[in-house]
Amino acid sequence: MTGPPAEPIEPIDPPDNEQFLAVERWFIERGLPHFVERKTDGSALDAWTRALPLLVIAYLALGFQALDLQNWTLGENLATAVVVLVVLIGTWAVSNRLRGSSTFARPSDIDAPELALFVIGPTIPVLLFGQVGDAVETVIGAGIILILIYLWSSYGLGPLTRWGVRRTLRQLNELTTLVARALPLLLLFNAFLFINAEVWEVAGTLVGWAFWLTLATFFALGTAFSLSRVPRIVREVSTFSTWDDVDELLTANPAGEFGTPTGRIPDDPPTVRQKANIALLVLFGPALQITLVAVTIFAFFVGFGTLAISADTALNWTRLDEIEVIAEFFFDGEDRFITEPLLRVSAFLAAFSGMYFTVVLSTDDAYRREFEDEAGPTIREALAARAAYREARRTLAANASNSDNGVA
Repeated sequence: MTGPPAEPIEPIDPPDNEQFLAVERWFIERGLPHFVERKTDGSALDAWTRALPLLVIAYLALGFQALDLQNWTLGENLATAVVVLVVLIGTWAVSNRLRGSSTFARPSDIDAPELALFVIGPTIPVLLFGQVGDAVETVIGAGIILILIYLWSSYGLGPLTRWGVRRTLRQLNELTTLVARALPLLLLFNAFLFINAEVWEVAGTLVGWAFWLTLATFFALGTAFSLSRVPRIVREVSTFSTWDDVDELLTANPAGEFGTPTGRIPDDPPTVRQKANIALLVLFGPALQITLVAVTIFAFFVGFGTLAISADTALNWTRLDEIEVIAEFFFDGEDRFITEPLLRVSAFLAAFSGMYFTVVLSTDDAYRREFEDEAGPTIREALAARAAYREARRTLAANASNSDNGVA
């Protein structure tokens, strides 16, 4: 039985000793960076600071929006690229001087001025070439990139990816059995859809945001279905009766070095962001597996469509005035085409298949038991490490308070 709610912890950073740092590294390596509790950790600015190399690459790439690969010659594009680099570097240098820094000083922390430069800087060379529409797209793209980089850095998607790949390899036999059982029926059903003119007329003519929102709808439905089982898994593993229960889980964990506290375990539930981290940990492995299946189905239909669906057939099925040919090659005495509608229909069916396979994974008893047998102990150990880590921080804060009050 847990004790009363935990008292608020003063925002005192743990000392930079190996004991605290080892636990924090353990959290990060398992894709749980929000379990690390320091003054700066978890803030948006700190997340972008950790992803500084990505920001630099994106800053340069956004500036190259000024190029026009279709209508300009190679020489014109190369000259434009040089101008873009000069303008981007010059903008960065002027920004440093205005803020009192060295001309080419490398930013050590990302603050509001650096974010403003990231959004506005790449639009300058674009506007120099009179591309107002592209400048607006550059601003929107910069905002989207900032959000994606924040999610990648803040929620530790890099470590989560590595953990998910290892987990997928361990579950390869079970996953192969499940795919072998579900895939034939799925391909048979999708094959009838693939050669259906109405599907090509609908999915093959979707463009812009309508196309991406349609794919996102399948993704959202699959995610919602998977998330529905996360609270039950977390409830089953998040309750500890005594500190001895916590200590038993930490025999091979660096948090075990804090020692076993005394007294009752306080009621100290994870924060919203920590719960989101746990949800990602639960879902990321299956998400990689579902993505692998969806990509395989996409590649299958692109290959099948290239051989079986001619450009004229695609034109008739979509009822478009013309279709864009992405690639053309000669095979078995005939010209073969990869068309834009073919890619759109293949992506539509792959996204639908991913949603379907999500339901299969969630309802298959053998896979679900194996998943919960692996994910459950992982989450329980992480929560036990969090309890020990927070108790150590609570003790640190109490000792600091007693020292300030003159208590021996």
